[in-house]
Amino acid sequence: PVFAAARRRPAARRRGPVGLRGARVSAAARRRRPASPSGMTPRSVLSAACLVAAAVVLVPALVAGYAKHALLDADRFADRASATLADADVRAVVAQEVTDRIVLERASELTAARPLIETATADIVGSTAFRQVFRAGVVDVHRALLGRQESTATLTVADAGTIVAEGLRHAPPGVARHVRATGHVPVIDVGSRTGDLARSARDLGQLAVALPLLVLVLAGAGLGLARDRRRAVFRLGAGAAAAGLAVILGAAAARGYVLGKVTGETDRAAATAVWDDFLGDLNAWAWLLAGAGAVTAAAAATLRREPGPAGAGEPVAAGVHGAGSSADPRVAALAARWPWLVRRPLGPGRGAVLVALGVFVLLRPGAALTVVASVGGLVLVYFGVVAILRRVQAPRPDLRASGVRALAAAGVAVLLVGAGVAALLGGGGARADAAEPAGVCNGHRELCDRRLDQVVLPATHNSMSAIQPGWFSAEQDAPIADQLADGVRGLLIDTHYGDRLANGRVRTELDAGLADLTGDDIGPQARAAALRMRERAGFRGPGERGIFLCHTLCELGATPLDEALATLRAFLVTHPGEVVVVINEDYVKPADFVAAVRRADLERLVWTPTGTPPTLGELVETDRRLVLLAEHHAGGAPWYRAAYDGVVQETPYAFKHPQQLATPDSCRPNRGTPGAPLLLLNHWITTDPAPLPANAERVNAHGPLLRRARECTRVRGHVPNLVAVNFYRRGDLFGVVDELNGVRAAAGR
Repeated sequence: PVFAAARRRPAARRRGPVGLRGARVSAAARRRRPASPSGMTPRSVLSAACLVAAAVVLVPALVAGYAKHALLDADRFADRASATLADADVRAVVAQEVTDRIVLERASELTAARPLIETATADIVGSTAFRQVFRAGVVDVHRALLGRQESTATLTVADAGTIVAEGLRHAPPGVARHVRATGHVPVIDVGSRTGDLARSARDLGQLAVALPLLVLVLAGAGLGLARDRRRAVFRLGAGAAAAGLAVILGAAAARGYVLGKVTGETDRAAATAVWDDFLGDLNAWAWLLAGAGAVTAAAAATLRREPGPAGAGEPVAAGVHGAGSSADPRVAALAARWPWLVRRPLGPGRGAVLVALGVFVLLRPGAALTVVASVGGLVLVYFGVVAILRRVQAPRPDLRASGVRALAAAGVAVLLVGAGVAALLGGGGARADAAEPAGVCNGHRELCDRRLDQVVLPATHNSMSAIQPGWFSAEQDAPIADQLADGVRGLLIDTHYGDRLANGRVRTELDAGLADLTGDDIGPQARAAALRMRERAGFRGPGERGIFLCHTLCELGATPLDEALATLRAFLVTHPGEVVVVINEDYVKPADFVAAVRRADLERLVWTPTGTPPTLGELVETDRRLVLLAEHHAGGAPWYRAAYDGVVQETPYAFKHPQQLATPDSCRPNRGTPGAPLLLLNHWITTDPAPLPANAERVNAHGPLLRRARECTRVRGHVPNLVAVNFYRRGDLFGVVDELNGVRAAAGR
């Protein structure tokens, strides 16, 4: 009877859950839309179309992002332009162009000297100073074309004449003088066609935001609509790989076409270097995109379903499932966790490959590290995609859970694509070595982060009074040009009006209204002797009025102010990481001194003292590397401030014997306000009428000078920012300054 009753039950009720599953399957089958003849549903077709469109749009998105961040940014563009000067062929072309412009500017004077000028120019084109001014010129042209939207522009290298003239210091004086007079040199005239091309690049860069967003939308839609997400991820990866290859092939075709238009072996080699510096990274990022896409596609392709215990498919990576089937359970467990440990030993072929790789790592560790990092990143992408797809392709217990999982999978995929796009755009193709390397400030990297009032600078007292023809009672070993070259960064100078006489001598003008010499340290005896000497020596007759660097009386020695400022400008232009402070003991009108500074084209380099001093790095970065201060009569320009009116404080300076410098009283306040940011340490012995180098040997020695500097730091509560001495080459001025700064001696000193 029991079996008979069981036979009389309805079929659906007898099957229980099996019948329910069948009903669900039938319902799902009824909800499916008709498939296409190829087996693809309309939803699958739409998903594939979105993924193809995403791959197509990825090509201009990559190019637009690169253009925006690497080419349309003025600073990045200028970094790449200056980096091209590292190539010998580019330097040769630029040197030839600079030489042509210099010679054409002054053809009558420089035609015969052209070979000499071209040799000097070729030597300095790759220098840091030239690269700096070249970069500044490129920034100006870039902003003119893309910022101000001008049709044409000229790449002008400021101070090129000055930099080249410095390389001609041992040439005939007339050649260097005429070259220096050329000043700014135009190198390249950018025509309207180049301007149109630049504006087209700017328009393309404006799409750098819209196109990546469109890629994200299309990729997300394609993954969200796909029923087989493994296949959809495969298509997305293959599309990214194809997009990367398309960019690579397109860039190669464009490179060949453009370089084929360039004639001349040197010009073509230079053009090749320029192309590679500006667009070589686009190729690298395209290869990265293609590699990442290929790895993603490979990861999706290697997943396959194997039947589980209940007949449901579980995705596994091919070649990993089933590892560890050894009879020994411990070996099986080990193989399941680390299958590579139980594989067969490597054969001779693979061993040779490993030997070659080991030799490569030993010979090129830097390149090997880059390769390992790149391969490691791709491997992580591979296993990450495998893990995501294994989860996405897992059995679905019900439709509600599968819908949630589908949305989650689409979101994760969109985030992955977005991260890749963000990495591309964030890097912008900017090469790590395209920008100028981090420089030094006054010879040391450590000083760049310190404020001006935290740095000690070596300085010279009466800097112009040097052992050279025409100077009497000199107080320095060498003229200002040599002082700067040796490392002096503080100059204490005197300016006077004088008349250049027909015989070349200079007579001090005492009736200009500012020649109050009573405060000078030369003493009344020496002044009276000088006045008698000039009358007897024939300092009579008319002369040409000018401003000169003189120690009290120009009859004892004089250097034209314009000449001294030209020397200072040449040094600052050719040493873009140096900061110099000048304190002028002025007996001239401020307006006349400021006019001389402007004639020398130095005003653009002068820092205006306001508030807390900036760091040396900030002064270098803004190219405000010159501090000009007046002792007596400030004004004429905002930057020409009175030194002892809130900017500088000092120690006494009237010492007759070396023993006086060893007392704490030598550190007491003298001129200047106590809260001034800069402290001047006056450290010399005055012997009237003739300075004695032997005194400098004693007081400039390492021990005495360091002890006084530290004592004054203790007494004044402030590190001495300017350590001014006589005969700076005697003793150890630079060693003491380095020790006070906590740095090692600069190279070459």
